[in-house]
Amino acid sequence: MHLLARARIARGWKPPHLARLICNLGEERHVHVGTGRDGVYRWERGREPDLPTQYLIAELFNIPATAVDLYPWPRWLALDPLQQPTVHSWDAPGAIQALGEVSGRENIEMLRRHFTQLTGVALTASLWAWLTADPAAAGQITQGRRLGEAAVAHIEQRVRQLRHADDLDGGGQLLTETASSQQMLVRLLKDRSYSDAHGARLHAAAADLTRMHAWAIFDLQDTCADALFNSALHSAHASGDPALGSHILAFWSIAANNSGRAADAEAMTAAALSASRGRSTRRVEAMLLSRRARARAHQHNSDALTDLDRAADLLATADRHTGEDPEWVGWFDEAELLGAQASTHLDLGQPTHAERLFSQTAALFPADRIRTQSLFLARQADAQWRQDHPERACATAHRALDLTEEISSHRAAGPLRCLATSMRSHIAIPAVRDLRERIHTTLAA
Repeated sequence: MHLLARARIARGWKPPHLARLICNLGEERHVHVGTGRDGVYRWERGREPDLPTQYLIAELFNIPATAVDLYPWPRWLALDPLQQPTVHSWDAPGAIQALGEVSGRENIEMLRRHFTQLTGVALTASLWAWLTADPAAAGQITQGRRLGEAAVAHIEQRVRQLRHADDLDGGGQLLTETASSQQMLVRLLKDRSYSDAHGARLHAAAADLTRMHAWAIFDLQDTCADALFNSALHSAHASGDPALGSHILAFWSIAANNSGRAADAEAMTAAALSASRGRSTRRVEAMLLSRRARARAHQHNSDALTDLDRAADLLATADRHTGEDPEWVGWFDEAELLGAQASTHLDLGQPTHAERLFSQTAALFPADRIRTQSLFLARQADAQWRQDHPERACATAHRALDLTEEISSHRAAGPLRCLATSMRSHIAIPAVRDLRERIHTTLAA
């Protein structure tokens, strides 16, 4: 989502209202602004307003004018004071406060917190605090009846069920169900008492629930909900499990990477690798290396291939120690690694190699892992198109659309829309014309 849209939504303003405010302020400052709501729409789709208008926008959002001078459009909008993260302590009370802020009804304040962005210096400071904070046992809450093993085990089972639903169907079902489960768990953490061991497990459950909720928002809305991921990281730390924190960061990095923040994604995965090294399994480390490789590939850094080679070496021996793996990393297997390798070669401008790896990936994927299959097929179609094979690319893209229609996930939509755009000048080819029409119809539904 464009930074201007984030700042606008955080205040509950629609484009026409923002346009009126800009024009009114322009009159007060004797600056001519000839924009209407269409101007706001254009700015949020890549156009750049002139410098006098940028100063007016900065004043409306209470951003110092010096930010406009120091940073290009729209980067200075990241300094919007309504989108700066709330600071919470890295202990159980801080985790509960962070959870409380991001659970509840979807109102304007909730939207603002979901769109809070942690980037650059703020992100580095948060990751450093997470790495160095002293672990603390989950605090005892003495009000109310004490939670026992049965209740804690039931919550953990619910988290496992939701994680499995995410694998099968995507974010549609997950968005509402993780939100309600998260609210319930926040109330338990706040109002009930439990042992230190049970508190740690409750915080671990809260971390994964919040991570899934953030992931569902990304899956459906293509938005990186930093405040939710940050809250999940606090809960993971309160659980005393560094590897779980790395798990949170791995998913956060994907959302950031796909939101144009590859440098932030690399910082997240580097922190995750530092925290989990020597404290996790080969499979966990291989998964994290593959995520760092994706961030590096988006920056055209060939070190991504070194990360993938190391991940392959680790994964080759991981199956001998499957009993040591945490449950949440079981999805990372040879098919996932091959898909990451193929995607990386595509980002690095090697479509022939990418297509070959995507074909190998498709042969290995379990039939029920539909969302990832649809995404990889969309990327395979892109690789075929880049090699000037339009008929093959269209056939593969149709297979991706077939799968996309089965689930409530939009992750393959972006690559398919980009493919349709790149095919725009080739609509004389019947297969291209048919595919473009189907992409428009299917993804607009």
